[in-house]
Amino acid sequence: MEKGTQRALKRDGHKTLLIDDGRDSRLIGRKFTQKWALSQARRFKADFVILSKCLGLDLDTVREIVEGKSNVMWYQEPQWYKSAYRPDIAHIVAVGKIAQTFFVSGFEAEWKALGLRAKFLPAAADRDIRPVPQGKRFHSDVSFIGTGDDSARANFLLKIAKKYDLKVWGKGWERWRKPLNWSGRPVEGKEFAAVCSSSSISLGIDSIRAKEGGTYTSPRTWMVILAGGFYLGHGTPGLTEMLREGDHCAWYTDIDSCLAKIKYYLENSASRERIRREGQVFVREHHTFDQRIHNLLSGEAFVNPLS
Repeated sequence: MEKGTQRALKRDGHKTLLIDDGRDSRLIGRKFTQKWALSQARRFKADFVILSKCLGLDLDTVREIVEGKSNVMWYQEPQWYKSAYRPDIAHIVAVGKIAQTFFVSGFEAEWKALGLRAKFLPAAADRDIRPVPQGKRFHSDVSFIGTGDDSARANFLLKIAKKYDLKVWGKGWERWRKPLNWSGRPVEGKEFAAVCSSSSISLGIDSIRAKEGGTYTSPRTWMVILAGGFYLGHGTPGLTEMLREGDHCAWYTDIDSCLAKIKYYLENSASRERIRREGQVFVREHHTFDQRIHNLLSGEAFVNPLS
């Protein structure tokens, strides 16, 4: 997210500085990261500060960096609002309270209840993500890219694997390696695009934590579509208002409707390929970091292009 936002800002003519406090904290230690971040910020003299998780920064460091400057925070893992007792999430809440505006990609009411000035801003993807030529080793009728840390997600996929040619990519699927035809590794960059471009259908399955989020958007939704995937995802009330069924993607509501949609679109390749193309054009026009920087810099609420 941070690098994608930085590239979008540069394309818009802004001079930027990206401080990777997480990496710096691992390399030089937390104490020296505070000094390094402050010295970089003083030297750069920003007019505007965009905050991310800031897990490598002390709260006093964050306050000093944003003091006297317009600022905003954008958080794209909103499903963790229930875990504010955890030190890392408590830190994110505390940083969010410092920010003038706390943009979050779902569960905004729940974050407001935690005392933050929360506004909804959907996740986005880098416009440089593009389809690549199809590759046989990346092909399957149905693919899923994501982590295997959720047994409910695994059980959903197991039911699909019993009926269709499924391949799963990502970390943590050792327990279900054989029945899910697990690749044994994650995919990024051009390989991510190769899976999406080569699969007939790319599945979206929210984690159990995110299922209650009516407007929650995962960055992977936009990434899959930009990478050439035909996206079949869980159709929550908010998401179905941002992407139209039959124009940009397809939606399911439960395992039975998911299986029915898979059957239909495997049998109707012309419709599937039209939706794949039109979805990509729509997301590139409305749901990349290049469109989100207006909201970040102005603090204005997101306006759905389909509304």
